Amino acid sequence: MESLDTEVRARKTLGTVEYVESSGFPQGILPTKKDVVQNMLYLLQPKRAGQAQRSKEDAAQLLAEHLQEHWLVCNLHTIATQNIKKLILKMYEEFTRLYQTRKQRQNQAFTERADRFNESSEKLFDVFCSDAQMRNKLEECSGIKMTSIEWKFLEDQRSERKMYYEDFTDKQELKMMERRQKIQCLEHFRKLAKEEKEGNQAKEMKYKSDEQSDEGTSVDESYPTEEENGGAPAFSLRGRRKRRCTATAAGATMPLECQHIRMSIRRVRPGFYETVEKVKNC
Repeated sequence: MESLDTEVRARKTLGTVEYVESSGFPQGILPTKKDVVQNMLYLLQPKRAGQAQRSKEDAAQLLAEHLQEHWLVCNLHTIATQNIKKLILKMYEEFTRLYQTRKQRQNQAFTERADRFNESSEKLFDVFCSDAQMRNKLEECSGIKMTSIEWKFLEDQRSERKMYYEDFTDKQELKMMERRQKIQCLEHFRKLAKEEKEGNQAKEMKYKSDEQSDEGTSVDESYPTEEENGGAPAFSLRGRRKRRCTATAAGATMPLECQHIRMSIRRVRPGFYETVEKVKNC
């Protein structure tokens, strides 16, 4: 983002806290919620956007990408860009709603909400990827792993905010295009990891569903017990999919004409035990 230099900055006051438009984040530390709001104020100014004013959606998209780059410079993996964008829009909508409240409606309840917002604005705007499986996949694909120092830095930024990331200035000298390509690769890896995770979950659910259906499987009573000519029962496709009888005598094989009989935990077709006895006596 370009610097503001000596230009007049947009200012908005909520309660006792002043929010001043800003074109970037403080170096060496992770941005707070207030930093994000102030960057949105900057991006939504018509004179900053060029000929036409940006929409909130476009501003949030640009800010989400910039925020993600900032975290990656600190060697911290974030959630997906689109999820960051949603968090930005949600918080900025709350700020706008409070700021635009008419004075006649600024009662005690409004003051309490504004104070809560101002208090939380000094805290970290947390977009860290907390999904361990997804994070491990991103680290594996990108070759960048978090060290104990980064973990301590993250915990500090979530609480006291006293630590400073010393290598930030040097890493920030990387070309913007290189960082953008890196983020695009990470987003691609994130998509692959998500698809793999969803595929595994779907397989697991299908396996559990099959197990549950097998436990209570029984032969449909509507199936004919015998053909008119006295032959083997005629099963439909649904019936043929049910489990075949595997309870045979040791070392014996089930004759082909008896393989249509299925076992069930709850009940069996009439004549099942007779057929099993015949097989045993063969």
